[in-house]
Amino acid sequence: MAEGEGAPPGASREPARGPLAGLRVLDLGTRIGAPFAATLLADFGAEVIKLEQPGVGDFMRGIGPFEEGYSLWWAVEGRNKKSVTCDLRKPEGREILKRLVVHADALVENFQPGTLEEWGVGPDVLRAINPRLVVSRVSVHGQTGPYRSRPGLDRNGIAMGGLLHVTGYKDRPPVRPGIIVSDYLTAVFNAFALVMALWERDRAEGSGAATPAPPPPAGGRPGQEIDLALYGSILRIMEHTVAAYDRLGVVRGREGNRLANSAPLDNWETSDGQFVAIVAAGDGLFPRLARMMDREDLLSDPRFSTLAARVAHADEINDLVAHWCRARDAAEIERLCLASDVPFARTYTVADVCADPHVAARGDLVSVDDPVVGPVRMQGVYPRLSRTPGAVRSGAPRLGEHNDEVYRGLLGMDDAEIERLREARAI
Repeated sequence: MAEGEGAPPGASREPARGPLAGLRVLDLGTRIGAPFAATLLADFGAEVIKLEQPGVGDFMRGIGPFEEGYSLWWAVEGRNKKSVTCDLRKPEGREILKRLVVHADALVENFQPGTLEEWGVGPDVLRAINPRLVVSRVSVHGQTGPYRSRPGLDRNGIAMGGLLHVTGYKDRPPVRPGIIVSDYLTAVFNAFALVMALWERDRAEGSGAATPAPPPPAGGRPGQEIDLALYGSILRIMEHTVAAYDRLGVVRGREGNRLANSAPLDNWETSDGQFVAIVAAGDGLFPRLARMMDREDLLSDPRFSTLAARVAHADEINDLVAHWCRARDAAEIERLCLASDVPFARTYTVADVCADPHVAARGDLVSVDDPVVGPVRMQGVYPRLSRTPGAVRSGAPRLGEHNDEVYRGLLGMDDAEIERLREARAI
């Protein structure tokens, strides 16, 4: 696997280390909201040490799809990390954590709120050991508020955040998005928040935000705590929904593939059974679509001459485009749209993504040498930086693969101490 894979053609490649090299992050999380944030930082050079339950490891190791008993989901999301075994439910494991935070810049976790405090290793305790530690906490409902102790997972987040209610068709029950979007979205916000908190901690006193400055010496700014809720990430991307309710009393509902303020708009079926997305509702684009369909008469029809008119007659204009698409295969529609400068996309399957020449040209997919199953094709590093691109430097680690490196090398443990921890089943 080439270092710096995923950089755009012609970009400077620094196999190296990435813009976050020198940061050390402790990953105490499971599933996605906390661990994927750590993966994003690791892709750009941060050293991520993942603490896993002895014997079983992270939850993601046990969820499919599997190849000969090995989780391919773990292969994707565990990459670029170091794995150590540490049972935080045991006093010995919590003592290990206290020793590790001395050497860490940040810690991510997504236990039920209050769990770290119950174990005696809450953020206040950890920052008393290392005042500069940034602690990121992910939960469904947040660390405060009357719902903080409620259990939940991704679907609870999309439901409370408002996304589930508006997804699907108006005459059918709500439909979950195709991926666990609140977990992944929260992880992206998490990585963003971690970089902000580390920047605030390390920038020199009085420096302007536009001018990077060297970090202050030890004893400078303290770290801070980050509170992320799955529902809160969804709520933040809900477009105009809250403002429209506040000012207009509008309770947004399900619209299927259409939008209340745009027409024509849908995912249209073609004669060869594919589905295509044609975006040409606005008054600037619709004339191109009408001429492409050889229906310039639509432009003088008062039902379709303006966007507002087309919205008022959405069923009619959508039916016209649907009929036109059903008479042609996807390849012909693509050729006509490109020739007419009409925005077009096929609804890709993963097979289409993997075969697409544009995806290949941009290096969106990379082959990663997994230590268990060998080369695995997966999503590359994203986003892409021109001078300091990220890289997939290693596949997902075996459980406890880095115990010796971390416990002997970083913490200076000797054979006797390691044996004692093993006998206590703390590592």
